Amino acid sequence: MRMSPTIFERFGLGLLALLFWLSTPVQAESCETVRAAQSSPQISVHCGGAPSAVFDADGHLWVAFVLDKHVYVTRSSDEGASFAEPVQVNAEPEDAEFNGENRPKIVVAPDGTVMLSWTTKTSSQFTGEIRFSRSVDGGRSFETPRTINDDGLHTGHRFDSLFLTESGKLYLTWIDKRDMEATLARDEAYPGAAIYYTVSSDMGASFMPNVRVSHNSCECCRIAVAPHGKDNVAILWRQIFDDHIRDHAIAVLSPQGLVSELSRATVDDWYIDACPHHGPSMVAADEPGQYHMSWFSAGNLHAGIHYARYDLGADMPADLIKVDGTPGAGHPSLALHDGTLYLVWKGFDGMSTPLQLMQSQDDGRSWSAAQTLMSTSQGSDHPLLITSPRGVFLSWYSEEFGYVFKELSND
Repeated sequence: MRMSPTIFERFGLGLLALLFWLSTPVQAESCETVRAAQSSPQISVHCGGAPSAVFDADGHLWVAFVLDKHVYVTRSSDEGASFAEPVQVNAEPEDAEFNGENRPKIVVAPDGTVMLSWTTKTSSQFTGEIRFSRSVDGGRSFETPRTINDDGLHTGHRFDSLFLTESGKLYLTWIDKRDMEATLARDEAYPGAAIYYTVSSDMGASFMPNVRVSHNSCECCRIAVAPHGKDNVAILWRQIFDDHIRDHAIAVLSPQGLVSELSRATVDDWYIDACPHHGPSMVAADEPGQYHMSWFSAGNLHAGIHYARYDLGADMPADLIKVDGTPGAGHPSLALHDGTLYLVWKGFDGMSTPLQLMQSQDDGRSWSAAQTLMSTSQGSDHPLLITSPRGVFLSWYSEEFGYVFKELSND
């Protein structure tokens, strides 16, 4: 890994802010702490599963989470210092997924429409449905959830991702096994699953028919989504190559159902006939058509967490580095703000799980040394980076600290 020789000069006040953040003790508000302070059962983000966060156009923080077979949404006007009473999204209980790779997603449109997607399990055999709901009254109430996969099959529809473009196109992508079912019915082999998507042009009021992106995706890894111009998106996912290699593919999707630029994004040579449950992270670079991406692999060529910048025009990654090759490290998340690229991930030191952070100010060509943000010896979720015009924030849940939302940058 190449290091910058003038790291303190180059990171300036941002590094000073980070050092202050690291020296500030976390005020733990675990679920046990919350419930001990209440005489009745408490619906709280500190007790929920797999929270996802987003800022709206007015700077309010919205968080979705799952608790007792219900999806909830709560809002904060002080960047996570306090939260409003959560609002229940689905009136009828359903077995909504809540784990690091498969969590509820939330976006808020500039007009205030709050939109969510999640996966509901329909059996113990990895079957599910892609669910969607929205609020048109500022999050006070939500419409009855709808199933978005349109095949009507009792099979796998899981690991959804939700993204709203600058032009107001709402993309919903997921992993789908309808083609596997059809192929098996013909007595033919079908490695893995497939990637499907749909688009809404009216803020979730309606969706176009489902469109297949690619056959033979991995069955169980999150899909990364980033903008490609004002209308289109690029997606990055774990794909099966040559029946047994699980590396990554990238493609550009349009609101008209057109798939382009489909190509292999990583060449790690990971031979595995299993589900890694380890999806990638991706953000658009400042240069059009380029993307920062980070991922985990245990391949013969590359093992551990890696970073690279991918150029759709060059069809190959650049500035590839190994971020962390220690056993147990994984689940990276990327963010770009004001010329600084942030990368966080979970490590493991044999006893506890530290959250690690690196920064780059030259488009991923060189990086700061890794720094530990927090550490816990108890159970914890994947770390996520959330951006706003003000900066970059860490969104993370652990049994020890509850839900943590902290700024990593200063304005």
